[in-house]
Amino acid sequence: MKFLPNSADIPHDLIRSVNDGDVIFLCGAGVSFGVGLPTFKKLTDDVYATIGESRSHEPAEMIAYDKEEFDRVLRSLEKRTLLHGTESRVRAAVTQILTPPSGASLAHHKSLLQLSRDRSGEVRLLTTNFDTLFERAAAEEGISFESHAGKSIPRPGGADDFGVLHLHGRLGDTDLGLKRSDLILTSADFGDAYLRDGWASRYIEDRMRINTLILVGYRAEDAALRLLLETLDADRDRFRDLKDIYAIEKSSSGSASLWKAKGIKPLEFPDYPAIYATLAEWARYAKDPGGYSRRGLEDILKPKA
Repeated sequence: MKFLPNSADIPHDLIRSVNDGDVIFLCGAGVSFGVGLPTFKKLTDDVYATIGESRSHEPAEMIAYDKEEFDRVLRSLEKRTLLHGTESRVRAAVTQILTPPSGASLAHHKSLLQLSRDRSGEVRLLTTNFDTLFERAAAEEGISFESHAGKSIPRPGGADDFGVLHLHGRLGDTDLGLKRSDLILTSADFGDAYLRDGWASRYIEDRMRINTLILVGYRAEDAALRLLLETLDADRDRFRDLKDIYAIEKSSSGSASLWKAKGIKPLEFPDYPAIYATLAEWARYAKDPGGYSRRGLEDILKPKA
């Protein structure tokens, strides 16, 4: 189904699954980019600028940066700038840089919240973003919500499996009364969450057994998503009962092939405005499928002037 002329063709089964509350959207930095928050690359650049450091004399950081392995860049930077007994300057800078802007339009976040309802109508949305813009969007819309982060995320399929779920941690938000959690920011953090401790890998595996996933706001080669995507791909090879995964993304050279190589079905659009216009239209449909269809038919049958 094409919600707009320049929309990707959304499979009817996927639309039905969203209506039934069987899908969970996994949202990345691209969703918040429209309100002025940075990509992982820009965040890394801004951290250097904020703490007055340079990678120009640190070959390890320069090599990792050129490979777009920004989690490894920040790990090296954090190690060499951390003074014993003091707060990480890198994490303090991240908190400062990602402070949610006031007065920004949260239309993209609101569309995704509308699409992210379980069968009982509760919000259930998964994000790797640290910011609290989904919570702010819910508050603006008068939507009741819970917010969970890191290891405190409820078990998939459990009685408390709802809310805005920050897989990689969450910044504090005094306006909403939310405390900061630990952040999965550097390669050491990712290694612990996905490999050594492995709690994030287990969470994703359990989630994939229950819900179809739709990725929004990511590129196939995003550094922040690298281990997560590798986990998804490895699990699909081992377990045949895992649900489908889709990625909504702007089409570029080779992008569809990259997603498919990871076992993910791409839904590609000509540009980012087309993505978010389609999500907004899809959200209107999801809110009232019958009324949406009637209005569409009325528009078709309306006499031409």
